[in-house]
Amino acid sequence: MDERVSIGESLDQATFVELLAKNKALLIRSDQKNSPLTVNEFAKIISDLNLKHYPYVGGAAPRRIIPVDVPGGDNMIYTANEAPPDQLIPFHHELAQVSNPPQYIFFYCEQPSEIGGETALIDSTLVYRFANDNFPDFMEKVKKYG
Repeated sequence: MDERVSIGESLDQATFVELLAKNKALLIRSDQKNSPLTVNEFAKIISDLNLKHYPYVGGAAPRRIIPVDVPGGDNMIYTANEAPPDQLIPFHHELAQVSNPPQYIFFYCEQPSEIGGETALIDSTLVYRFANDNFPDFMEKVKKYG
């Protein structure tokens, strides 16, 4: 579904949460084709949503912090993955291995890839339901042993 909300209208927290619950993923971008969002504009949009900040700790992918000039923006944005380009990057379902994973993840693209450039997302809830429905013995072991 292609549902558009103009950033000029201000994307408030309630609208964001409602749209995300309905669509599972949102694409936030500038209406200006020749003027994409800067990382600071993107960080401001995220900051203005006033969502609970999740302190990023751990994770399997090598990452680095992207500095932003937004109040409270320290440790707000990280690179998605610093692995070499020849490495396959699996689905993003951020920190699903921890007991309290973040409720939201955001991706910002500063320089689109000339070839490929996909960021694969997966709904961990659907993965859980599929595994639970189709492999109940395995899921019992996961629940028991972690």
